[in-house]
Amino acid sequence: AGLFSYRHHTSRHRHHRRWRHHDITELRAEPMAVLVGGLLTAGAAASWWASGSEQRDKKAKYAEWEAKEQAYRDERRRLAYIEPRDVWSEADLRPYDGSKDEDGPILLAVKGDVFNVGYKGRQFYGPGAEYAIMAGRDATRFLAKNSLEEESEEDLKVPLNVAERANLEVWYFTIKNKYELVGALENYDPGSADL
Repeated sequence: AGLFSYRHHTSRHRHHRRWRHHDITELRAEPMAVLVGGLLTAGAAASWWASGSEQRDKKAKYAEWEAKEQAYRDERRRLAYIEPRDVWSEADLRPYDGSKDEDGPILLAVKGDVFNVGYKGRQFYGPGAEYAIMAGRDATRFLAKNSLEEESEEDLKVPLNVAERANLEVWYFTIKNKYELVGALENYDPGSADL
């Protein structure tokens, strides 16, 4: 006989005054078949568990890295924090160009608003970075002109043209949506840059 045997029989019984035929098939397993099947199932479960443990280890390591990274970002945010003020003068901005404190705030003004870019933008505005010339000062004209060069006294007297003002609006929109507003620039003339 094998590990499994089949038995098929037909039975009849009376149900609601009608006779019905039911086919019944039985599967009988020998004890050895049950043992082999159990071992195969246990082996498959162990294999699944082992392969899943590698994935669980990766997830645990990623969660640990993510927690450390969040702690690092929180500490950077704390170090770069500066108390907002109602009004900042251009002289107030100068010490916050990032050169004296590599983790501290970096301030710049755009269209009369003062932003702290020290936490999220240090790689752009910090010492030696591409836009470092804008840190610790009013960056409105640099952004409007897409220029990283100082203007002469004579150039500073020339008002921004319509294209430069439109360009400034794009920059302003980006900066105000990315960086923390910490106050207003003293004596800013909105007519000098508004469209």
